[in-house]
Amino acid sequence: MVLLLIAVLAFLTVALAVMAAALALEESPRVINVRLEKYLGNSPTTSRPAKLVTTFRTSLRRAGKVFEASDYVARLGGELERAGLPFGGPELLAFSVFMAVGLAFIFFILSHRLLIAFTMGILGALGPIVAVRIHLRKRLSVFNTQLADALTTISNSLRAGYSFMQAMDVVSREMLPPLSEEFLRTLKEIQLGASVEEALTNLAGRVRSDDLELAVTAILVQRQVGGNLSEVLDNIAATIRERIKIKAEIRTLTTQGKLSGLIIGILPLAVGGIMSVISPGYIAPLFTHPLGRLMVGYAIVSELIGAFLVWRIVSIEV
Repeated sequence: MVLLLIAVLAFLTVALAVMAAALALEESPRVINVRLEKYLGNSPTTSRPAKLVTTFRTSLRRAGKVFEASDYVARLGGELERAGLPFGGPELLAFSVFMAVGLAFIFFILSHRLLIAFTMGILGALGPIVAVRIHLRKRLSVFNTQLADALTTISNSLRAGYSFMQAMDVVSREMLPPLSEEFLRTLKEIQLGASVEEALTNLAGRVRSDDLELAVTAILVQRQVGGNLSEVLDNIAATIRERIKIKAEIRTLTTQGKLSGLIIGILPLAVGGIMSVISPGYIAPLFTHPLGRLMVGYAIVSELIGAFLVWRIVSIEV
């Protein structure tokens, strides 16, 4: 318990030192912002937690400048943009390094084992990136669910006499995020001088949704050759709803397989943990004897292969 407290205090000391250094470096720009806020009519007073968050983000931004030239950081920035998160790729990568070093330091103090510290450092580095990608998948799923209603709204607006731009404005005001945010951004691009075709192409490239690409392609073709856009959008909306329905049915049918794979994957770990508690001496040779370590390594590889095969079997594209 004492070692844990020492490790946590050391980690917090390092974090506060970094934040204090960033605050000292940011003092001059902060004074300028305060002076400008007086003329803009905004209140320059902010809460201390908000200042700490701002300072921490500034620290990450400054530290992330080291990684700005990397292609991976550029791709990571694109994922953050698609996820709708107000961070840049260098900031996220700097935060991942910060988490990796902090967790590795804490667990090395607690366990005095390099392997455990290295493992926790890897988890700390991958954790923020995995969280961003999970958020991105959820956001895309919500967007696809909203898209059919948005196309129906555009179709009804066109029938009511609205222009296409007015129909998109209705969607941006009436729908919920994330779809409303993306449509509003598209409208702003058009207002700033981009053509409708270019703005819609940017929308499809930014969201990367198959359903949206289908709708954008239909709209672009209609703008070039003419036709009844309302009827086209209704047909696409019906197709998207059917696809969502089929995906839900497939998800229901494959739930049993996913659950079986999860149970089979967790069962060896659970049995090993129970045996370590009930009879530590009985299971100890599995981790101390060379043959036992070989068996553990083989079991881990087999678990990963089995989990991958189960995941591929139950993943059905529609």
